[in-house]
Amino acid sequence: MGTRRLTLLRHGKAEAADAYPEDYERPLTHRGVLEAQEMAARLIKRDLVPDLILVSPAERAWATAEIIATTCELEAKQVQCARELYLATPERTWQVLAHRAAALNHIMICGHNPGLSLVASRFGPKPQRRELPTAGIATAVWHHGEWATLQPETADSCEMDDPEDMDEAWA
Repeated sequence: MGTRRLTLLRHGKAEAADAYPEDYERPLTHRGVLEAQEMAARLIKRDLVPDLILVSPAERAWATAEIIATTCELEAKQVQCARELYLATPERTWQVLAHRAAALNHIMICGHNPGLSLVASRFGPKPQRRELPTAGIATAVWHHGEWATLQPETADSCEMDDPEDMDEAWA
């Protein structure tokens, strides 16, 4: 039972919903691509490259995860589609972790709001409102436990990062 880290990554800025017949088809905007590239660089700089990325099948989430994976030099098998993450509730998002291998120390979930922000708001012994902007990150650490038994409230720490914050201040 080692240290576990869960990083929540909201997808980058996407095209307007009214421009696409199906919500899950919406691609990233140019800004969304730049946001994802910036966050990937920050993950590398902080040595926070995940062992596995679980990603919603929505085009905007998948494109964000691919940018992270490519920049972080992850193998294709380290990026897995999790259909249940598409517009997932906080409970559904959390359930995706339950059956993950003990060998995985750092899992990233790339998905959508409001679910990801609601999970991030529960992190730590003193939960607080945390709103993830596009390509925003919340990363939480547990010093003991297995994926199946972790709960957001038992996280030992939580840090946030926002691609608009050019000071790279993980708060």
